[in-house]
Amino acid sequence: MSESFSFPLRVVQLDLARQMETVDFIREFTDFAADNGFNALGLYLEGRIRTASFPWPSEEESYSPAAVREIVAHAARRGVEVIPVVSTLGHAAMFLQYPELAGLAETRPPFTGRFGPGGPKVFCPSLPGTHDFLRRYLAEIGELFPSHYFHVGCDETWDLRRCDLCRERGSEAEIFRDHLLAVHEIVTGTLGKRAIFWDDMLFEYPEILGQLPRDMIPACWQYQGRVDPPRGHFLHREALDMPGAYERLGFEYLVCPADYTLENAESFTAYAARHRPLGGWLTAWEKHEVTMMPSFPLLGAVGRLWASGCAPGSPEPLRETVTSFFGIEDTVFFEAVRALCRSGHYRERSSTPASFLTTRGNNSDYAREGLTALLLAVLPPYLEKIRPASRIALEEMLLSLESEQAAGELHRVYPRIFCGGGAEPIAELEVLTARIENLFARRRALHGRVRTGLSLDAVDALYETYLADLRSLPSRAATHGFLRAGFCLPDQYAAATTRLAVLYEGETAAVPVAQGVFKSMPSFDAHYSRLFAIERDRVPREVIVETWGYGEQGFTWFETHNAHGRFVPGGVETEAGRVSHPEWILRDDWKAVFAGEPDARISFFDEAAATAIHRFRVTLVPAGAAAHADHLPASCA
Repeated sequence: MSESFSFPLRVVQLDLARQMETVDFIREFTDFAADNGFNALGLYLEGRIRTASFPWPSEEESYSPAAVREIVAHAARRGVEVIPVVSTLGHAAMFLQYPELAGLAETRPPFTGRFGPGGPKVFCPSLPGTHDFLRRYLAEIGELFPSHYFHVGCDETWDLRRCDLCRERGSEAEIFRDHLLAVHEIVTGTLGKRAIFWDDMLFEYPEILGQLPRDMIPACWQYQGRVDPPRGHFLHREALDMPGAYERLGFEYLVCPADYTLENAESFTAYAARHRPLGGWLTAWEKHEVTMMPSFPLLGAVGRLWASGCAPGSPEPLRETVTSFFGIEDTVFFEAVRALCRSGHYRERSSTPASFLTTRGNNSDYAREGLTALLLAVLPPYLEKIRPASRIALEEMLLSLESEQAAGELHRVYPRIFCGGGAEPIAELEVLTARIENLFARRRALHGRVRTGLSLDAVDALYETYLADLRSLPSRAATHGFLRAGFCLPDQYAAATTRLAVLYEGETAAVPVAQGVFKSMPSFDAHYSRLFAIERDRVPREVIVETWGYGEQGFTWFETHNAHGRFVPGGVETEAGRVSHPEWILRDDWKAVFAGEPDARISFFDEAAATAIHRFRVTLVPAGAAAHADHLPASCA
């Protein structure tokens, strides 16, 4: 194949499971899709439609069959096929939250998930009631959608084979295969439609691919910046040419980028052009904290790219979209929107204390902050120049840029407050808090305009938590010291859990400090550090480190600061499991002590390996007393 060709099936997605949209908005979105090259709309539903067999959702949190028929009829008038996506294995929390279906969960008591306790997310495929329910519900959904296709989900089924019934049946791969065969029988054998399914678990169970019916359609999703080749989503991101494998075995398939960055969609399209996919499915996820509006330029560009057959990387699809959507031909404006689409800056940044207390080793946020400032200088005057109907999209882009800018400033202020920077950073925090309160009010008003009559609980919860953390920071910092932990994690798709604890002078039991999977995403820097609160008035003598789970976690340095001064490593001892080069923790450099099983695939398929504890203990001494004190930095900055 050449580097360019048009996709026969061109799907754009609405994630209605995480955020409902009004029927009016869905009609308008369908019109936008049709005007920009798409010929199908994928409605990601999970369990968002209430039916006779699934009557428990309230009217406020679900769609009626009548509303769905209205959506489908409007799409048909625009030549757009509507394809439902129903979660039939993983991502089933919307079903399993109801007592009437809770007993169908893989992690029903006493069973727990792969990553520990949490709400049920996966159907148990070994219970007869699971497929009995799915048979009824899928038939009801299939009747509402005349499409030839039915998407059955099946992604991220991490909690598979946790219950006793599944463990007696066979391997994870065999159970996953049998479930796909069962839903294929329902969707194709009974409903007469072709079953689409997300293909990520095939990267973990490649041996089952040849055992699947050839009329099933794998949907290959890849969201990294550059897709060449596709990679697995866990277990060290192994590179596998799945499109090539599908073609050799006789499958039709879809390539599925996301609206995260334009490079993702363009590079995956270029990769797909060397193969023969049935089409593309452009995903858009989790719009409960932002609306779909800022994504419109990127979505339109991808639709036009897939329909036109022009070479990926050409600016013309985006230029045509910007001109059509915003009603303006302006080189500076186009390049600014293009920069937004390339960088993903129009999406809301993660705003949590953990993100503000994480410092990335390569300072990869520096260029991001510069681009943010430039775009905020260029774009606001265009609010009065573009088409009024599209102004709300640019308004939300600017809100996200302002949020990004505030988050960058908070990233510098937070550590200074924890490091005892005095009154100045606290005053800066008060100013930033007021700015974020203003952003909250403006974003809430914008959501209300786009989602008239729908709940704004998600955006309320985001900002209320955000603001509560900001307001409580000075008092927390004033009553605590901190532990700075240096991490190294080359594989940001690993999932090693780390538990940190501090033993204080005169005590025999360590005090827990933090537990979690500590990563530096989304920048993917291998080296990063994070601050954790510890007790202010007690002398820290040891840091105890434990890891378990999937892959290894690296540690480069620990130091504490509190009322008794600064303490650094003076000795180290391995107590359990696999710990490489523990002596490297004694110097503040980028050599890393790695703890854990390095091959995540071993842990993934061996529960004993996944739950094994790897532990080492670091003795702390006053900074001036360390054997290598002449190499120690003088401050925590």
